[in-house]
Amino acid sequence: MNAIFDLVKLFNPWIGIKIILKNRDLLFQLVKRNIAVRYKGSVLGLFWSLAQPLMMLTVYTFVFSVIFKARWGIDNSDSKAAFAIIMFCGMAVFNIFSESVTGSCSLITGNPNYVKKVIFPLEILPIAQVSAATVLGFIWFGLLLLGAIIFMKGLAWTMLLLPLVLIPLILLSCGLSFLAASLSVFFRDIQHLIVVIIQILFFMTPIFYPIQAIPEQYRWVMRINPLASIVEQARTVFLYGKMLDWTMYGTGLLISLAIFQLGLVWFIKTKKGFADVL
Repeated sequence: MNAIFDLVKLFNPWIGIKIILKNRDLLFQLVKRNIAVRYKGSVLGLFWSLAQPLMMLTVYTFVFSVIFKARWGIDNSDSKAAFAIIMFCGMAVFNIFSESVTGSCSLITGNPNYVKKVIFPLEILPIAQVSAATVLGFIWFGLLLLGAIIFMKGLAWTMLLLPLVLIPLILLSCGLSFLAASLSVFFRDIQHLIVVIIQILFFMTPIFYPIQAIPEQYRWVMRINPLASIVEQARTVFLYGKMLDWTMYGTGLLISLAIFQLGLVWFIKTKKGFADVL
């Protein structure tokens, strides 16, 4: 009976919020440390957070708009600059996800001292990883905003809805980061598998192409990929100036919440064995 009670207690939807509020000062410090460590020792420092996406954008724009002659099929998207802006929006969303999940693989194995500290809340480590990736991701969206002003002919009030669109992305990233951090402790090969899965998702998410370009019989792949709807809705509000599809958004939010909760519960239940493995 006690085991059932403990399990129900773990599935309390407020448990994640309680962990964050209780350890908010520690979370803030860890996010600052993660951002500082990322570019520690480099001459250009945070400048790389601008240079990297711009270099990637240049290469991908040339390959997909010039060589493959991809088109979005919407107004104002025929120019290479507009193509780059639309593509960059998808890259910005996906980058937050990939940085969060891949970076979480070594969170526990790379910090064994935290595991041995009984009072240290290990649950905060994946949350800090996702938070740092999100903060750096907003630099990408800053560049995106500048590009939208120059090449997409003005701003739309719907841009203010972008943080709302990113909530499912953050929840999804946190949930899968909990799983990646935990599983990587017990199965070290998981880290390599996750890298492969991330690469597959990169091309199975409509970053370089619109969903309409996919033959109808294969579009079910996009329907089961939660990143696809997040990328599409980010473009909808940030670049196209249209309202969210609230049905799609609500469905994605519920799925992300479920993944977050399951990942957190799994992490809490398995963290007791971390010290034995490490």
